[in-house]
Amino acid sequence: MPRVGSGARIAHFGGGREEASIVAVSEQGRRLQVRTASGELLEFVLSPATARFVSASGSHGPRLELL
Repeated sequence: MPRVGSGARIAHFGGGREEASIVAVSEQGRRLQVRTASGELLEFVLSPATARFVSASGSHGPRLELL
């Protein structure tokens, strides 16, 4: 279960990775807001098809890995 303050890693298309921190958890852990190391705020949702956190703005965006 994701928790506020936990570490995460954003996996960008093309293989780049970026450290992040969870700042909000909603929908019983299925929607997360994270702040990247550069200060950007991003939102991710749990995909029912793949059980991975994907960008809330579209399935072809970055993925979120919980640490």
